[in-house]
Parts: sequence; structure tokens; C-alpha cells
Amino acid sequence: MFFMKKFLTFYGVNVTMKVFQTEQFYERRGDGMDVQGEMREVLCKTDIFRGMSAQTENVLLSLPVSSFSAGDTIANEKGTVSLGVLLAGKASIYGRSGGNRVLLNRLERASVFDAATVFFSENETVSTVVAKTKCRVLFIERPVLETIIENDPKVAHDYILFLSDKIGFLNRKIIAFTAKNADAALAGYLLDNAGEDGLLSVNMTRIASILDIGRTTLYRAVDALEKDGCIAYDGKEMRILDRETLESRAKN
Repeated sequence: MFFMKKFLTFYGVNVTMKVFQTEQFYERRGDGMDVQGEMREVLCKTDIFRGMSAQTENVLLSLPVSSFSAGDTIANEKGTVSLGVLLAGKASIYGRSGGNRVLLNRLERASVFDAATVFFSENETVSTVVAKTKCRVLFIERPVLETIIENDPKVAHDYILFLSDKIGFLNRKIIAFTAKNADAALAGYLLDNAGEDGLLSVNMTRIASILDIGRTTLYRAVDALEKDGCIAYDGKEMRILDRETLESRAKN
């Protein structure tokens, strides 16, 4: 794998970046789409870059792609915090609570991460991203990202919306972790993690660990929410039946 330094004139600003110089970058997938085509397809599905300008697209397609194996910690090899775009694979984001690793979120193709930490005053992360399968990731360093935001209004707008949604998500996480009782904690967890159809495949041991409660306490919370008509549980999946009531329970 070879790289070379290149200056791009981007919106009138010279940005130094590495340009991927390897035949593998231009290889074709089984369906005939080249890797640049795949990158373009994924970027257009992200919350931040789906409305990007042609000039922004050209710059992003010039950036190198990093590969990770299952179990690897996903991080920029240069050691700098960057906005990450998951081009392929699945990954998980973990935080720390009382010395224990806590699952915060799951990432799939077209997910972005470190959207806030890339702008921290200090070069540090507050969470760890771990590859669950083989992954390909596009890292966008802060100088390039700042130039894009300054010159591409649609990306700037969508970036703000994305961060606003994340604030709401993290607020709900805080409510779940600081809930006064297990019922409220479980209600908050289900609201955050169930699909649009209200279904969630569950592992009770993992949920108990995330909520920092015992399995017996967790099962009592499930029973309480079932009796209230909020959810149904069949041993493998939970289904939200009454979202309004469940939201009320999450606040108690």
C-alpha cells in the first residue's frame, strides 16, 4: 500500500491530505461496482453527507480507507481523533462505567462516529469503537472537516441536526442509567433500542449488565411493564405495545 502527499484546492483553500495509491483501491466488487463507487453510495446514505456538494464528494473520495479485522479497536492510525464513516461491516461503541465496559451503541454500514469528539479541544476520545466483523472505515480529519463545513451549507446543516439528535439520544441514555428504579431503566433502554416495529431481540444477561442491575431485578421489571400493557415478552424478543405509557414509565 502506498500513499503520497497532495495539495487539493478545495473551496479556495489548500488542504494537505494523503491520496490512496494502490490498485486495490480501484478493484471491483462482485456486482461490478468499483470501491470509489461503493464509497459514494455509502456516503450518500449517511445522515451528514447525503446532501453533499460535488466538490465535497470529490475530496472525500480522495481520502484513504482503513481496514480492520473483527475484534480490532477502530482508530485513526495517526492517533488523531477523526470523524469516522463505516463503509462496510459492523462495530460497537463502548464506554466505561465503574471500571466496566458498557455498550453504548451499535454501528452498521453508513454509520458515522466521533462526530462531536473530533472537535474536542484535547485529542482524546470518551468511548471505544470495536469492529464486530471485518470493517472498512473512512477517517475525515478535523482540518478537512472544518473546510467542508465552512463551504458546504447542506453538510453544515445536516451536521448540526445529527449532533442535536445525538444529544437527545445521550440524554435518554443518562435517564436510563440514573433511573430511580429498574422499571424506568428498562423502559428507557427499550425505547432507545427497539426497531421501528417495536421489536427487540434480547439477551437478558447483557441487558442486566448494561443497566447495572441483577437478572432477578430485570425480570421483575419485565413483569411490571407487561402487567402495565407496555410490552410483551416471549423469552426471545420484547415488543413495545404502548409507547406512550412506556415513555411515561421511563421518566418515573
